[in-house]
Amino acid sequence: MTPQALRNSILQRAIEGKLVEQRADEGTAEELYQKIQAEKKRLIQEGKLKKGKPIPAIAEDEMPFELPESWKWVRLQEIVYNHGQRKPTETFSYIDIGSIDNRRQKLNAKENILKPEEAPSRARRIVKKGDILYSTVRPYLHNMCIIDRDFLFTPIASTGFAVMSCYRGVHNKFLFYYLLSPSFDSYANSRENAKGVAYPAINDTKLYKAPVPIPPLAEQERIVEKIEELMPFVEAY
Repeated sequence: MTPQALRNSILQRAIEGKLVEQRADEGTAEELYQKIQAEKKRLIQEGKLKKGKPIPAIAEDEMPFELPESWKWVRLQEIVYNHGQRKPTETFSYIDIGSIDNRRQKLNAKENILKPEEAPSRARRIVKKGDILYSTVRPYLHNMCIIDRDFLFTPIASTGFAVMSCYRGVHNKFLFYYLLSPSFDSYANSRENAKGVAYPAINDTKLYKAPVPIPPLAEQERIVEKIEELMPFVEAY
Protein backbone atom coordinates (compact mmCIF):
# COMPACT_ATOMS: atom_id res chain seq x y z
CA MET A 1 0.00 0.00 0.00
CA THR A 2 1.36 3.43 -0.96
CA PRO A 3 1.48 6.27 1.59
CA GLN A 4 -1.33 8.03 -0.31
CA ALA A 5 -3.49 4.91 -0.27
CA LEU A 6 -2.86 4.50 3.45
CA ARG A 7 -3.74 8.13 4.07
CA ASN A 8 -6.96 7.74 2.09
CA SER A 9 -7.84 4.60 4.01
CA ILE A 10 -7.44 6.37 7.35
CA LEU A 11 -9.54 9.34 6.22
CA GLN A 12 -12.27 7.13 4.82
CA ARG A 13 -12.48 5.02 7.97
CA ALA A 14 -12.57 8.22 10.02
CA ILE A 15 -15.53 9.75 8.20
CA GLU A 16 -17.43 6.45 8.23
CA GLY A 17 -17.20 6.24 12.03
CA LYS A 18 -14.76 3.33 12.00
CA LEU A 19 -11.64 4.99 13.39
CA VAL A 20 -12.78 5.55 16.99
CA GLU A 21 -15.59 4.03 19.03
CA GLN A 22 -18.95 5.67 19.60
CA ARG A 23 -19.83 6.66 23.19
CA ALA A 24 -23.42 6.99 24.33
CA ASP A 25 -22.57 9.73 26.87
CA GLU A 26 -21.43 12.07 24.05
CA GLY A 27 -24.98 12.55 22.79
CA THR A 28 -26.13 12.40 19.19
CA ALA A 29 -25.58 14.35 16.00
CA GLU A 30 -29.34 15.04 15.89
CA GLU A 31 -29.03 16.97 19.17
CA LEU A 32 -26.07 18.84 17.72
CA TYR A 33 -28.01 19.59 14.54
CA GLN A 34 -30.85 21.17 16.54
CA LYS A 35 -28.33 23.43 18.33
CA ILE A 36 -26.91 24.52 14.96
CA GLN A 37 -30.42 25.36 13.73
CA ALA A 38 -30.99 27.48 16.84
CA GLU A 39 -27.68 29.32 16.29
CA LYS A 40 -28.53 29.92 12.64
CA LYS A 41 -31.95 31.32 13.58
CA ARG A 42 -30.31 33.67 16.09
CA LEU A 43 -27.76 34.94 13.55
CA ILE A 44 -30.56 35.59 11.03
CA GLN A 45 -32.58 37.51 13.63
CA GLU A 46 -29.49 39.59 14.48
CA GLY A 47 -28.98 40.41 10.80
CA LYS A 48 -25.59 38.66 10.70
CA LEU A 49 -26.79 36.00 8.29
CA LYS A 50 -29.22 36.00 5.38
CA LYS A 51 -32.14 33.61 5.39
CA GLY A 52 -31.52 31.00 2.71
CA LYS A 53 -33.86 28.92 0.59
CA PRO A 54 -35.40 25.73 2.02
CA ILE A 55 -32.90 22.85 2.00
CA PRO A 56 -34.09 19.58 0.44
CA ALA A 57 -33.86 16.42 2.54
CA ILE A 58 -31.05 14.01 1.69
CA ALA A 59 -32.35 11.05 -0.31
CA GLU A 60 -31.12 7.53 0.43
CA ASP A 61 -29.33 7.28 -2.91
CA GLU A 62 -27.26 10.36 -1.98
CA MET A 63 -25.79 8.60 1.05
CA PRO A 64 -22.56 6.89 -0.05
CA PHE A 65 -22.27 4.71 3.07
CA GLU A 66 -24.09 3.73 6.26
CA LEU A 67 -23.51 5.78 9.38
CA PRO A 68 -23.32 4.83 13.06
CA GLU A 69 -26.63 5.31 14.86
CA SER A 70 -25.49 8.47 16.69
CA TRP A 71 -24.38 10.22 13.47
CA LYS A 72 -26.42 12.22 10.96
CA TRP A 73 -26.23 13.13 7.28
CA VAL A 74 -26.49 16.88 6.65
CA ARG A 75 -25.88 19.06 3.64
CA LEU A 76 -22.70 21.15 3.67
CA GLN A 77 -24.69 24.39 3.53
CA GLU A 78 -26.39 23.45 6.81
CA ILE A 79 -23.18 23.47 8.84
CA VAL A 80 -21.12 26.32 7.32
CA TYR A 81 -21.54 29.95 6.34
CA ASN A 82 -19.30 32.63 4.80
CA HIS A 83 -18.51 36.29 5.44
CA GLY A 84 -19.40 37.62 1.99
CA GLN A 85 -17.22 39.65 -0.34
CA ARG A 86 -15.70 43.11 -0.59
CA LYS A 87 -13.36 44.98 -2.90
CA PRO A 88 -10.04 45.80 -1.20
CA THR A 89 -9.68 49.50 -0.38
CA GLU A 90 -6.37 49.30 1.51
CA THR A 91 -3.19 47.19 1.52
CA PHE A 92 -4.14 43.52 2.01
CA SER A 93 -2.75 39.99 2.09
CA TYR A 94 -3.99 38.16 -1.00
CA ILE A 95 -4.64 34.41 -0.84
CA ASP A 96 -4.84 32.70 -4.20
CA ILE A 97 -4.14 29.17 -5.43
CA GLY A 98 -0.38 29.84 -5.38
CA SER A 99 -0.60 30.67 -1.66
CA ILE A 100 -1.27 27.03 -0.77
CA ASP A 101 1.07 24.07 -0.58
CA ASN A 102 -1.32 21.43 -1.93
CA ARG A 103 0.88 18.54 -0.86
CA ARG A 104 0.46 19.43 2.80
CA GLN A 105 -2.73 21.54 2.51
CA LYS A 106 -1.03 24.43 4.31
CA LEU A 107 -0.69 28.14 3.66
CA ASN A 108 2.75 29.19 2.45
CA ALA A 109 4.76 31.14 5.00
CA LYS A 110 5.28 34.13 2.69
CA GLU A 111 2.38 36.53 2.37
CA ASN A 112 1.37 38.06 -0.96
CA ILE A 113 0.91 41.69 0.05
CA LEU A 114 -0.82 43.96 -2.47
CA LYS A 115 -2.04 47.54 -2.63
CA PRO A 116 -5.73 48.01 -3.52
CA GLU A 117 -4.89 49.29 -7.01
CA GLU A 118 -2.97 46.04 -7.62
CA ALA A 119 -5.88 43.84 -6.61
CA PRO A 120 -6.95 41.21 -9.17
CA SER A 121 -10.65 41.21 -10.00
CA ARG A 122 -10.97 37.87 -8.16
CA ALA A 123 -9.63 39.28 -4.86
CA ARG A 124 -12.97 39.52 -3.06
CA ARG A 125 -13.57 36.76 -0.47
CA ILE A 126 -13.52 37.84 3.18
CA VAL A 127 -11.72 35.26 5.33
CA LYS A 128 -11.11 34.89 9.05
CA LYS A 129 -8.92 32.72 11.23
CA GLY A 130 -10.33 29.20 11.49
CA ASP A 131 -12.06 29.29 8.09
CA ILE A 132 -11.61 26.50 5.57
CA LEU A 133 -10.60 27.47 2.02
CA TYR A 134 -11.52 24.97 -0.68
CA SER A 135 -10.57 25.55 -4.32
CA THR A 136 -13.58 24.84 -6.51
CA VAL A 137 -11.40 24.72 -9.64
CA ARG A 138 -9.80 21.32 -10.31
CA PRO A 139 -10.81 20.05 -6.84
CA TYR A 140 -8.79 16.86 -7.35
CA LEU A 141 -5.62 18.95 -6.77
CA HIS A 142 -6.65 19.56 -3.13
CA ASN A 143 -5.77 23.25 -3.10
CA MET A 144 -7.31 23.70 0.34
CA CYS A 145 -6.29 24.75 3.82
CA ILE A 146 -7.45 26.08 7.16
CA ILE A 147 -6.64 29.71 7.92
CA ASP A 148 -4.53 28.97 10.97
CA ARG A 149 -2.65 32.19 11.61
CA ASP A 150 -2.85 35.98 11.71
CA PHE A 151 -1.67 38.16 8.81
CA LEU A 152 0.28 41.39 8.56
CA PHE A 153 -2.65 42.91 6.65
CA THR A 154 -6.33 42.00 6.25
CA PRO A 155 -6.54 38.72 4.32
CA ILE A 156 -8.66 38.58 1.16
CA ALA A 157 -9.04 35.34 -0.82
CA SER A 158 -9.70 34.65 -4.48
CA THR A 159 -13.24 33.91 -5.62
CA GLY A 160 -11.76 30.63 -6.87
CA PHE A 161 -12.15 29.44 -3.27
CA ALA A 162 -15.22 28.52 -1.29
CA VAL A 163 -14.82 30.00 2.20
CA MET A 164 -16.39 27.92 4.96
CA SER A 165 -16.82 29.08 8.53
CA CYS A 166 -18.26 26.33 10.74
CA TYR A 167 -21.16 26.79 13.10
CA ARG A 168 -20.46 26.03 16.75
CA GLY A 169 -20.51 22.29 17.27
CA VAL A 170 -18.78 21.53 13.99
CA HIS A 171 -15.02 21.02 14.34
CA ASN A 172 -13.33 22.75 11.39
CA LYS A 173 -10.63 20.07 11.23
CA PHE A 174 -13.20 17.26 11.12
CA LEU A 175 -14.93 18.94 8.18
CA PHE A 176 -11.56 19.64 6.56
CA TYR A 177 -10.58 15.96 6.71
CA TYR A 178 -13.95 15.03 5.22
CA LEU A 179 -13.35 17.41 2.30
CA LEU A 180 -9.98 15.69 1.82
CA SER A 181 -11.45 12.17 1.96
CA PRO A 182 -11.92 9.78 -0.99
CA SER A 183 -15.68 9.93 -0.47
CA PHE A 184 -15.87 13.70 -0.94
CA ASP A 185 -13.35 13.52 -3.78
CA SER A 186 -15.72 11.17 -5.61
CA TYR A 187 -18.53 13.66 -5.16
CA ALA A 188 -16.61 16.83 -6.08
CA ASN A 189 -14.87 15.33 -9.11
CA SER A 190 -17.75 13.36 -10.58
CA ARG A 191 -18.76 14.19 -14.15
CA GLU A 192 -22.11 15.37 -12.88
CA ASN A 193 -20.59 17.91 -10.46
CA ALA A 194 -17.24 19.02 -11.94
CA LYS A 195 -17.94 20.79 -15.22
CA GLY A 196 -15.32 21.78 -17.79
CA VAL A 197 -12.51 20.04 -19.66
CA ALA A 198 -9.18 21.82 -19.08
CA TYR A 199 -10.23 23.34 -15.75
CA PRO A 200 -13.13 21.31 -14.33
CA ALA A 201 -14.84 23.12 -11.48
CA ILE A 202 -17.65 22.46 -9.05
CA ASN A 203 -20.07 25.37 -8.66
CA ASP A 204 -21.38 26.63 -5.33
CA THR A 205 -24.80 25.04 -5.75
CA LYS A 206 -23.33 21.56 -6.21
CA LEU A 207 -20.67 22.09 -3.54
CA TYR A 208 -22.98 23.20 -0.77
CA LYS A 209 -25.52 20.52 -1.66
CA ALA A 210 -22.95 17.83 -0.78
CA PRO A 211 -23.97 15.36 1.94
CA VAL A 212 -21.70 15.39 5.00
CA PRO A 213 -21.63 12.79 7.80
CA ILE A 214 -21.61 14.43 11.23
CA PRO A 215 -20.96 12.76 14.60
CA PRO A 216 -21.39 14.41 18.03
CA LEU A 217 -18.79 17.12 18.72
CA ALA A 218 -16.81 15.09 21.28
CA GLU A 219 -16.45 12.28 18.76
CA GLN A 220 -15.40 14.77 16.05
CA GLU A 221 -12.63 15.89 18.40
CA ARG A 222 -11.50 12.32 19.09
CA ILE A 223 -11.50 11.52 15.36
CA VAL A 224 -9.33 14.56 14.59
CA GLU A 225 -6.97 13.63 17.42
CA LYS A 226 -6.66 10.06 16.09
CA ILE A 227 -6.08 11.19 12.49
CA GLU A 228 -3.34 13.57 13.59
CA GLU A 229 -1.79 10.85 15.73
CA LEU A 230 -1.62 8.49 12.72
CA MET A 231 -0.58 10.87 9.92
CA PRO A 232 3.10 11.21 10.97
CA PHE A 233 3.43 7.42 10.60
CA VAL A 234 1.90 7.65 7.10
CA GLU A 235 4.41 10.33 6.08
CA ALA A 236 7.26 8.14 7.33
CA TYR A 237 5.81 5.01 5.66
